[in-house]
Amino acid sequence: MSALSLPAGQSVVEDLWTAPVWIGTIQPVLDHDLLRAQMLRTGHGARDIDPGDLLDVGQARAAFGTLAQTALRAGADEVRLSVQIWGADHWVPLAYGHAAWTAWCYLAADGLPPHDRSGAVCLHDPRAGCDAASVPGLPWGRALTLKAQAGVTVLAPGWLAHSVLPVSPGHTLAVLTAQAGTKPMARTPS
Repeated sequence: MSALSLPAGQSVVEDLWTAPVWIGTIQPVLDHDLLRAQMLRTGHGARDIDPGDLLDVGQARAAFGTLAQTALRAGADEVRLSVQIWGADHWVPLAYGHAAWTAWCYLAADGLPPHDRSGAVCLHDPRAGCDAASVPGLPWGRALTLKAQAGVTVLAPGWLAHSVLPVSPGHTLAVLTAQAGTKPMARTPS
């Protein structure tokens, strides 16, 4: 991933549920042949791949760190990267993280899913009582659902609830995840 050069209109920072969320498109420079071979080997479930085999990890960390600082005004002491291949029936239930921020970037998609929600990352309304809304809608209870297609990227505060909808048979996705950690503060003797 070289420097992030995002054309105007390709990205936006939205204030969702009082949390800034960056949504845009990133096309990292990566080894497409190796990625394609790994995707062909994963028809079901999920599998981790070493990010260093696919892209320049140092540049990717720096690019996501710069994006988080610019879009969310959030820094990081450490940026951890992971790449997963998601095959049929992979899904992630509602989860909460502990990172300063988290980004998901769809690197590639293969196959034709029967619907457009296969493997979609969803960000959920974190406010108390949102699950009690009788008819979810703005501003309560509606998730932001991102269609799984190459380049689609979202960056959000790490504490925001998220999930991944089940991947349909015949559909395979490659996803880069970046998470920012912060070093614990040094304790002063009392």
